[in-house]
Amino acid sequence: MLKCKNCGEKLTKFNKEFCPYCGVKNPIEKFVDSSDTTQAIDKIKEEDLAFNEKSYKVYSLFSIFLGFFSVDLFYLGFTNLALIRLLVNFGLWLVAFLTIYLINNTLVLIAIFVPLAVLYFLYLLYGIFKFFKMKNHLKDKNGVYLK
Repeated sequence: MLKCKNCGEKLTKFNKEFCPYCGVKNPIEKFVDSSDTTQAIDKIKEEDLAFNEKSYKVYSLFSIFLGFFSVDLFYLGFTNLALIRLLVNFGLWLVAFLTIYLINNTLVLIAIFVPLAVLYFLYLLYGIFKFFKMKNHLKDKNGVYLK
């Protein structure tokens, strides 16, 4: 950011003739139209990239076996979405257990546990589908494809 050498206010590259704030002529000592920012950026090492890569196989296995608990989303770094899914799933289980405790009716029991079993089965099928079909399409929170 360019600043006036007299008053210290921020200037643009169009203010190299005089400062619009204090009126001093040539407020910038040395004007550079562009700078090479690549010299300021450290080079990324191979081992740093390998450490951050996530595996689609691990992600798929998490999704198959622990998808109901949102472990797959936590693995990819989508913490907010994982917490929402986890709260919804635990809310469904809480309603199911409270209903069983308060109402001892077999028909109500079946009506509550069948949708929960279907939901778990859908997580299982979705994890299997991801394992075989979505290898090159999955990204983590940083936008890096899974290896």
